Formats: sequence, structure tokens, C-alpha cells
Amino acid sequence: MSESNPFSVLTELAERARTTAVDLPPVQDTQTHATGLGYNLLGQRFVSSMDDVGELMRVPQTTRIPGVKNFVLGVGNVRGRLMTVLDLALFFGQSSKTPRAQRRVLAVDDDENLIGFVIDDSFGMQHFPADAYSEKATDIPEMFTTFIRGAYEVAGVQWPVLNLNLLAEDPRLESLAGTG
Repeated sequence: MSESNPFSVLTELAERARTTAVDLPPVQDTQTHATGLGYNLLGQRFVSSMDDVGELMRVPQTTRIPGVKNFVLGVGNVRGRLMTVLDLALFFGQSSKTPRAQRRVLAVDDDENLIGFVIDDSFGMQHFPADAYSEKATDIPEMFTTFIRGAYEVAGVQWPVLNLNLLAEDPRLESLAGTG
């Protein structure tokens, strides 16, 4: 009978593991996916890149600022930073029928400004096969088309990609003062 020491037992186990191991599938066999945050705005389904969205949160308490455009809900304190909170439905000239408690905020942080875009409802993270992407989105209301950059289509459902960085750069947001 041979005496086994712990080192030889581990060496034998390692050798058996190497000889019985199964190789990983080749890289070309794996499907790449895009991930975004899905949401509803005025009855339209959208997705925005996770690179655009810093955070998804409840609508914070806001302080109304006199003399600003009607879509500016005010400013809110988010962990010690002031966030300008904008109602996207009003920005697009509509009013939301969704109760405030159900609405959510997509926070966009460009290191200089923190902007919160209020949406009607969140569908959470969405994962799309890369080959489901198309440069063209169809049947999108005209008020959104300037900010749409393609769409994903999965199981007959279209998810237009709304670019929040383009939205944040819109000239109507350069000066929030006014009555419009």
C-alpha cells in the first residue's frame, strides 16, 4: 500500500481534470448581444443604450423654478447633486396619462450636468441579438424621429433606439428660461 501525501493527491486530481476537461466553444459560435434600458413614453416603446443612461430612478422631489419652460419640472437633489428634471412628454408637446408614482427618471450625467428625463414607465434591461439591429426604425411618430438611431426587432416587436445624448444636446434645452 502506498502512502499518499496531500501534494501528490492534488497533482493527480489536476492531471485528471486536464485530461477530462471539455474545451470552450469557439468564439464565432457565440452570439453578441446589445443591452439597453427599455421604457414607454406616450404609448411608444423605446430602448436607450446603457452607455447613455447613468441611472434609472423614481421621480425625485423637485423644487419648481419660476420662469422656465413648461417641460421643466424643477431641480431635485440626487445624492448631493442638483439634477434638472425634464418631463419628456411635455417636451414633445403632449401630457402623460401615467400617474406620477409610476413614472421614472432616466438620469444622464455628462460630468458637467445631471439631467433627469421623466418617462412613463420602465421595462427594465433589454437584451437584443446584435443581428436584430436595423439602421431604420419604422412607424415612429415624427416628434421622435430626430432622436432615433435605428431599432431592434425581436419576435415582431420593434424597439426604436432613442439617443438620450442627442436629446440632451437639443437646442431647446440650451436655455430653459421662457414660457414655451
